[in-house]
Formats: sequence, C-alpha cells, structure tokens
Amino acid sequence: MPRSVPSSRSPIARSIALAAFVAAASVSLTAASPSVAPSAAPSAALVARAGTIADGLDDEELVGQVMMIGVEGVGRPSNASRLILERIRPGAVILFGFNVDDDPRSVASLAAAARDACAVETVGGVSLPPFVAIDHEGGGVYRFKGGLTRLPAAATMGRAGAAAASAAGTAAGTELRALGVTMNAAPVVEALNEANRGFLAGRAWSDDPGEAARLSAAFIAACQRGGAAAVAKHFPGNAEVDPHRGQPVLTASRAVVEGAYLAPFRAAVSAGVSAIMLSHAIVPAIDPGRPVSVSPRAVAMLKDELGFAGIVLTDDLQMAALDGYGDPGLSAVAALAAGADMVMLTGGRTALGARDAILAALADGRLPRARLRDAAARVLAQKLRFGLDAETDRDRAARLGSLERTVRTNTAALKAAMSGSAR
Repeated sequence: MPRSVPSSRSPIARSIALAAFVAAASVSLTAASPSVAPSAAPSAALVARAGTIADGLDDEELVGQVMMIGVEGVGRPSNASRLILERIRPGAVILFGFNVDDDPRSVASLAAAARDACAVETVGGVSLPPFVAIDHEGGGVYRFKGGLTRLPAAATMGRAGAAAASAAGTAAGTELRALGVTMNAAPVVEALNEANRGFLAGRAWSDDPGEAARLSAAFIAACQRGGAAAVAKHFPGNAEVDPHRGQPVLTASRAVVEGAYLAPFRAAVSAGVSAIMLSHAIVPAIDPGRPVSVSPRAVAMLKDELGFAGIVLTDDLQMAALDGYGDPGLSAVAALAAGADMVMLTGGRTALGARDAILAALADGRLPRARLRDAAARVLAQKLRFGLDAETDRDRAARLGSLERTVRTNTAALKAAMSGSAR
C-alpha cells in the first residue's frame, strides 16, 4: 500500500509516529465533545438499577424495550411511523440508507424525534430514550452519502492492521454519537471462509479467525469508547445463502464451531461488546431443528458458555430465512422464549403485529414474564452504561456542533493508520 510516512523512516519509527498521531487525535476528540466513556461492562450497581427500572415497567413497556423497529422518513418520522413509535415505544430504532439524505445532520433531527416519541418515564422520573441504531460497517454497508469519515470495507482495513481498525472504530463511535446515533449495528466479527464467502465477501476482517477476532475487537473497543454501543455479528456464523433470500445451513462440526467460529465472539465478549446479533443460519452441530435466532441451545451457548451478559439481538425477523417458521410475530415470541433479549422487525406494521403477538404470549404463559423482564433489564443496563439516561440537549448540541472538527481529525487518523500499515 502507498505510505504517507517517508520511506526513509524505519518501521519502528513509523509505528511510533503513527501511535503519537492516533493518541493526539484521541486527545483532540475528547476535547472537542463531551466524553461518554462507558465502562468495559455494566457494574453490579448499574445492573441492579436496570433491574429496578424493569420491575417498575408494565407489560406494554417491557415489550417495547425488547423491540428494535424501523422507521420511515428523512429528518423526521413519517406521520404513520410516529404513531407506531408512540404506540410501541421500542427500546431501539434502526435507520437505513433511505432515512439519510446528503446532509448527515438530518439524522440528528430524526434521532431527536425518535427519542421524543419513544422515551419511557421510569421509577424516579428518569426518561430513558431508545437506542438509535444504524449499520456502519464501512465499504458497501455504509448508509451515509457524505459528511462523515468514509470507512473502507473491513477486509481493506484488516490488511492495514489493528491501528486502522481502532481508528475506524473511533470514527464510527464519535461521529455516530454526535448525530444522536447511539448504537452501531457493526462489526461483522466472523472470519471469512468458503462457507460464507458468497454472503460476506469484504465485510469480514480476515480469513484467519484469530486475526478476525483481534481486528474486530479493536474496532469494538474504540467504537464504544467513542460513545456508540457496538453489535458483533452474526453469531455463530453464516453460510453461503444470504438469509434475506433463503435459509443458510452451516454444516461445520461441533469442534470447528467451538474453535474457529466462536473465537471472534469470545474476543468480542472480552472487549465488552454491548450486543451480539444472532445468525438466521441452521447450525446442525448446535441445533439441527431450528435457526440460531430461535434456538434455546444456541442462545445458551452464547450466554452460558461464552458468558455474554449484554444484549442478545436477533437479525431482522422478516428475512426469508424464517419464512418456514410462522409469521414474524411468532418468530419474535420464539426468539424471546429461546433467550434473545431484543427482536428486530424493520417494518412498522409488522412490528405492531409482533408487539401484539408478544403481549398475547405473555398473557397465556407461552412467554414467562420473568424472561421478558430479564430481557428488558439487559437492554436497560446497556442504555445506562452508555449514559442515555443522563445525556442532555446541551451535550447533544455540543457534540453536533463539533462534528466537522471531529470528522477532520478522524479522517486524518484513519488515513495515517491505513497508510502506516502498523500491526
């Protein structure tokens, strides 16, 4: 790769110069906007507080907290979407490319409207807004038209090493948080292999599980230090079939799953990742009868074997991979009963139907209230961890006001890391 550092410098000198540049960038970013500095994991006191808040929610509020839904509109929700948001008051709202115009600041106003429509008043009068999420991986999975640091594909950044992954994570976390986006539905942490190459391609950091683990963990840690919760995906892996179009089947042996496939997720858990997204693949070595997203065995592997205490999030339940398992409402109930903590339904009308299905399952005992309460408490703990309860309009205005300076600093740091190829 072309280098911006003079070739007369030694590799050690280049590494020192790059480290100094990235450190300076970090100082600049801290000075430019209020620091979020979430902990590596929610403290016991914070988890207890989240539990107390969950105990004070009624059934409809609990159901809302475990849902992530899509929204229509640019700059503000459509009238239909606003009504749906106000009715469900979801724990998270996810944005897509059609929600973003040429000026990324339009996302800030859309995020503010979502907060206003969905905030839940909790015990003690604390207002808890939803997470606002977007897929911000880089490469082809990048929703913005301009105005932010342009992230290359993970495979490209992976070849430049951990410094590039960290610089990209910093850019993602600080810039998204400045826009009011508090969750990044990224990164893909699974390694590229012949089974998933057709689906993931450049979205994977490396074809080596150890490298994929190291690089994605660096991105996660930096993104979360920057203020946006990260989502490691797609547990435990994918096969070649795109789940948007059909049912993937991952035929790896149990030993391979526990080794190569789980290694990047173990690293993500160690990095303190806020959420892990479940794959829609069937993995016979774990559960031959059900996709991972509705499999108690698969979720138990994640929570019990890997010790993950954050949010277990499904991928969109409207994908074709789940067509044979009932409508999305039934899939939502099955996923929550299996141990998932948040279900994604990107269509507003579909989300309303799923909400009704979850409430019905709660009423007739198919979904125990204790399971729903536990799921909501996990979501709430992460909201508290990232300061969603304490952030003020003044904080948000300060971050947004310094966005251009933050982007300039991040872009320079990422360029230096990419050209330095420091490992």
